[in-house]
Amino acid sequence: MTIALLLWLEAFRLFGAGFFYFAHAALTALGALSPLEASLALAFRLLAEPLFALYGGHLADRWPRGRLLLLAALGQGGLTLALLPLLATPVLFPLYLLGFLFAFLEALRMVAAGALLADLLPKEALARARGQLGAFYAAADALSDLAAGLLFTRSRPWTVGLGSGLLFLAAGLYRALPLPPRSPVRPEGGSLLGLRFLWESPSLRPLLLQEALLGLAYAFFAGLLPFVVLRGLGEASWVLGLLGAVQSLGGALGGLLVGAVLGRLGEGGTLRLALGLAGLGLLGTALLPPWPLLAGLTFLLGAGGALFGAVAGAVRLSQAPPELRGRVAGGFLFLSGALAPLGPLLGGALAGVALPLPFLLAGGLLLGFAALLGRRRAA
Repeated sequence: MTIALLLWLEAFRLFGAGFFYFAHAALTALGALSPLEASLALAFRLLAEPLFALYGGHLADRWPRGRLLLLAALGQGGLTLALLPLLATPVLFPLYLLGFLFAFLEALRMVAAGALLADLLPKEALARARGQLGAFYAAADALSDLAAGLLFTRSRPWTVGLGSGLLFLAAGLYRALPLPPRSPVRPEGGSLLGLRFLWESPSLRPLLLQEALLGLAYAFFAGLLPFVVLRGLGEASWVLGLLGAVQSLGGALGGLLVGAVLGRLGEGGTLRLALGLAGLGLLGTALLPPWPLLAGLTFLLGAGGALFGAVAGAVRLSQAPPELRGRVAGGFLFLSGALAPLGPLLGGALAGVALPLPFLLAGGLLLGFAALLGRRRAA
């Protein structure tokens, strides 16, 4: 019962946070004088996560993890209210700062929630729960975008007020959530211990490299998809929005099917299937197919990423001792966040040589890793 409540509460908190994200993005776009000024808002948010991830993991191993979830929701509710003075006249620097601080707290929430789920569940149940959480996140994100977009056009103050109220309510619900007592083991070592654990583990190091490759492949796809759709295929902008929704749908379905796929294929088979689905999605995109076929390929990519992320995260956190899980989660968030900017840069450079090239390379490498995993299992 506690697990189900925690999953629903996490989705509810994300629904509330979606009102901040929408209002913040809209206000930044309205106040910007150039596309670069508008895009810097996301850049500051992306920068905050790796900067704070290691220390967030450090805190998650020293404080009760449920209390950190409560504090993060409270802080995000306060930052959402801080948008109120900027509604009439958006000013960029305060908006950049608010987005940066909101992402700080999001990093803390991510590592605390991941470690808390690992405390409560064994590995296979943890993989299923992470898959379900990913599906709930996709649904909450889509609903909050729709609700915030409709409300923002009618009343900006109500949009900000409702988002803040939902986050404060989530904080109160975290406080009432029945959680196990804190582990009596006192954690030792600093913030970098999680990174060392990830790299020195013989079983986790190959998994970490596969996740890094999958993350770069996703960044290739996300960074180049607008250009592929609008310039390469010459389609309308609504097609781009539809493809994003289809990819989220694939991720939601992949998350919900984690338990069934694990039961049938096992851990190694599920990871191979996930890499194979993502690789096929990328290779198919290299053909620059008509958008209905491209929608199917984005669905495969979303489903493969959700399957892999749920299982790999469960493996990673289950192997870490309880007193180190926060720093392991923070170390992974630091690495993935630090690599995130490389994807669009490298993908754009490769696409300058030939538009299909980044998709061919990324898809081929993912399929190669899937085949290599199959050979190792057979051996």
